[in-house]
Amino acid sequence: MDSIIFTVGMTLLWGIAGITAVGLPYCPTNRSLKARKTFLLWTGGAALLLSALWYTAIVGRLVTSGWLFVEGTVKALIPLTLLPQLYLASTILPKLKSLRESGGEPPTQTALRTVARPSVALSFLAAALASGISAFGTVFAQPVLPGPVEIVRRFMLVALLLIVPAIWARRRYLRIIRGEQLQRGFAARLLKFAFASMLSFAVAIAILVFNVLVGVNASKLPEASDMMNHDRIDEGGGTATRMSGGSPNHHQHHSNHPAGTVEVAALTGTISDPADVTFELVAQRKKITLASGAVVDAWTYNGEIAPELRVKHGDMVEVKLINQDIDSGVTIHWHGYNVPNAMDGVPGMTQNIVKPGQSFTYKFRADQEGTYWFHSHQQAAEQVVKGLFGALIVEPKQDAEAFDEQFTVINHRWTTDQGYKHAFGNQDAVQWKQVKPGQKVKLRLINTHNLSQKYLLQGTDFRIESIDGMRIRNPQPLSDQTALRLGSGGRYDVTFTMPNHPVYFKLGDYNNDSNPGIVFYADTFPEKPVFRAESALFDPSDYGRPVANEVTAAKTFDREFRLILGNEMGFYNGKFHFLWTINGEVYPRVPTLVVQEGDTVKTTFVNKSLAEHPMHLHGHHMTVLKKNGGKVKTPWVTDTLNVLPGESYEVAFVADNPGMWMDHCHNLGHAATGMILHLMYDNVRSSYEAGARSGNLPD
Repeated sequence: MDSIIFTVGMTLLWGIAGITAVGLPYCPTNRSLKARKTFLLWTGGAALLLSALWYTAIVGRLVTSGWLFVEGTVKALIPLTLLPQLYLASTILPKLKSLRESGGEPPTQTALRTVARPSVALSFLAAALASGISAFGTVFAQPVLPGPVEIVRRFMLVALLLIVPAIWARRRYLRIIRGEQLQRGFAARLLKFAFASMLSFAVAIAILVFNVLVGVNASKLPEASDMMNHDRIDEGGGTATRMSGGSPNHHQHHSNHPAGTVEVAALTGTISDPADVTFELVAQRKKITLASGAVVDAWTYNGEIAPELRVKHGDMVEVKLINQDIDSGVTIHWHGYNVPNAMDGVPGMTQNIVKPGQSFTYKFRADQEGTYWFHSHQQAAEQVVKGLFGALIVEPKQDAEAFDEQFTVINHRWTTDQGYKHAFGNQDAVQWKQVKPGQKVKLRLINTHNLSQKYLLQGTDFRIESIDGMRIRNPQPLSDQTALRLGSGGRYDVTFTMPNHPVYFKLGDYNNDSNPGIVFYADTFPEKPVFRAESALFDPSDYGRPVANEVTAAKTFDREFRLILGNEMGFYNGKFHFLWTINGEVYPRVPTLVVQEGDTVKTTFVNKSLAEHPMHLHGHHMTVLKKNGGKVKTPWVTDTLNVLPGESYEVAFVADNPGMWMDHCHNLGHAATGMILHLMYDNVRSSYEAGARSGNLPD
């Protein structure tokens, strides 16, 4: 926020100074010239002070957050603003200060020549333009890992916008050199200023039109693609892979295909065993009525909101997906479940879409306990919002968990005939559940909304037993004034023992009565629940005992990737959007991350953008090792890590599930405009085609 304030303030002050500098040669007397010069010096000094504060803030950010947060600014924006300001501070402002004016007589020819030099007005205008571009870049066009071309392009933009003012300033200066009188009449000056402004505006429009035409064409997605970015690969600084001409690595003896490559379609896992449990999900349009009476024009599985598939650990699960009437086609992605690649449900990458009248059967071994969910990955930004999702619950084979009551709380924001409505399933108001004192209760929280959501559980202490299906070791009791914030796609298993008084659970802030909630009561039906403000926010980086696995013990990693999350205004597939970028690019220009089977892989997420990004890696769970540059007290395992603005995380995983895998922001609107990349095993090749030609449109 400081950077925005400083750069906007710099722009305003340098702009005012620029207009003042342009008017200096028109001063009729020494007295008026002195007054304007003094104002100009004070304005320029204030602008330089704001600039110094901005540079100091950048240095502070470097110290507190690290180089990755400031690299783009240091390389692209600081030189742009610093050069004209150094010239002003070292040359222009001292010359103006040295002028000696007094009395009411007209300025001398020497004074006029000094203030009319083109460098005077142009340097102030250059400072204003550079500050304006930096202010715009800080918010709308963040420089991330800028190369020489991007850096030079900003300087060229300033130069192009100064062409008309430069021509006008030179012509005016030559008139003064020749001893000609300038027209000091306000109307004449206003007319000339308007004409020059129109010409400058025409140059700006021409630049804008050129960029629009280039942006529209360059941003169009290919009609057909195998989802691989063959021209841009990132091997994470590790040994060369097959994709760059390297050879199979030393880990390959673990692979079922050590000598060559395998197609995605063949990566089905062992599915010859008979199914222990079978389900049928029919994708269909249906009007759903919420508890309040609000009607949703929904797309559903089996005509219901969030059907629940409940299986036992170790079961062979078979799910037949039938598309009844979803014209654009559907799939099922098992969010957080590390199924074999061919069962992952990403159209154009792991399968073709299931068109109306068609079916597809998913089959996998349920070898992960916990709370998961599933959703369509075909145009997910639309289809998930409309309701194509459900819950996947994998219970222990033995009933080791002695919970008397279990509730799956799947939170979603619906578009209804009464506007937006949050609901737990179809319950968009307060529910009442009777539970006997002493009974153990488990709440399986699933957030399917694009944004993180806050939850309050008050009236009893509670524990977080699992995050994203992964058990927490030795979870401690949390106070009932601890709020939970769950990122998009994330899950918490929350447990408590029912006391002899009511327990209140709700979505959102304590003073928001419009969101859904649940009242658990023992005997007496309670009055309307009253919530208190929370005093703490649950932090998984300091909870339970640290997870211990191969990556927490690793001293070095086979591959290390860096993903800087940013934002800019631009075009995607021919349309103008507020873009969310990875390393300054959007799909398909984001390099593909290439690994070899058995690699230990570290990824650093750095969020420079203005929004949170729940980063979701398919086919693997990530172990969180560091937050904001420091080791976390309790590394934990997750499949959807919500990275807030200004945060950085280091996570790691073992590349033990061969395939082509999506890695994307699970704010699905961000993914739909390009916040997507892919993790590719070098011994795997594509089987499918994405794009408009095939109709496979994943996001």
